[in-house]
Amino acid sequence: MDLKKTENLINSSVRNLKEYHLQPNPYKIKLNQNESPYDWPEEIKQEFAQFCANRPWNRYPDFIPQNLKEALASFHGITPDSVIAGNGSNEMLLVLLLSLTDNNSTVVVCQPTFTVYQLLTNGMGRNLVTANLKSDLSYDLKGIQKALSENPKALCILCSPNNPTGSTLSEQELRTILADHQGMLILDQAYVEFGGFNALSLLKEYPNLIITRTFSKAFSGAGLRFGYMIGAPEILKHINKIKLPYNINFFSEKLVRMMLAKKEVIAERVEKIKEQKDRIISFLKTLPLENLYPSSANFMLFRTTRKEELLSFLKEREILLRDVSSYPMLQNCLRVNVGTEEENDILIQALSQFYSVKI
Repeated sequence: MDLKKTENLINSSVRNLKEYHLQPNPYKIKLNQNESPYDWPEEIKQEFAQFCANRPWNRYPDFIPQNLKEALASFHGITPDSVIAGNGSNEMLLVLLLSLTDNNSTVVVCQPTFTVYQLLTNGMGRNLVTANLKSDLSYDLKGIQKALSENPKALCILCSPNNPTGSTLSEQELRTILADHQGMLILDQAYVEFGGFNALSLLKEYPNLIITRTFSKAFSGAGLRFGYMIGAPEILKHINKIKLPYNINFFSEKLVRMMLAKKEVIAERVEKIKEQKDRIISFLKTLPLENLYPSSANFMLFRTTRKEELLSFLKEREILLRDVSSYPMLQNCLRVNVGTEEENDILIQALSQFYSVKI
């Protein structure tokens, strides 16, 4: 069989996908992936290294990571059977789409949003329906309701705070959606530690709600690739059937429990990021931007007609921002996440030089 015929054996839904790609560029300051700028303390790394040295690598981790589930449950004030953990919230989204949809299913998302929702939906050959944010990039509740009323059993995926816009859904808006929707709602709250309504309190009232979380942002664990979902135990017991066995390695299981025991470190870092975010926003408001959008996350979105010129200027200085102008409604938009105080100093200095403003 020749190469072309072999290629045609790949599922057409996958073949036709646009590749998810991030251009690797050299950098001194990396503000393009919404990571925490703070690494974990050296003493924690050394403690973890000792654990790894003593733990046999030739043995599987526990089939059910009960200690991990109990630690997450204690952290959130829920029961362990309300949690499923995995390799990043992206794996959790994949598991949820596998368990909650079939070939006849419709998935409703609200654009612009995290591109992985559309990637997984299209890759599985599901029908994608989109509602749009408002022109100010806030959520359009009526638009969401309309899409769901026209697709009553659809799986709905919403992100609050939303990536890449930072917009949020209030408690009342979520209650309105959940009260009417006859399908499942996945609420991605990867950034909720930085702001917005924490929807955990709604889980007991709405069994059709599942929340996904990650350790990649507020917990400074992007390299760890750990995420989890929270939902009604009676629903999760079925979703757990399709989750791959042993999907949590013993490195992650141990390190997550160590992180959860350091609540004060997480809280302190989140406050630092919020303070620095306020500082950057105050500065950005002095620039001749086309728009600067409100954000409840650890990043800011702004629109500038000088996008390409600015990106080139910053690239020469090895400062990375995220170009999100290819997203729906985001022409000429850039996203920048909060760095350390020193990194933010350099960013502000570079932007003031580019726009010829005094600081």
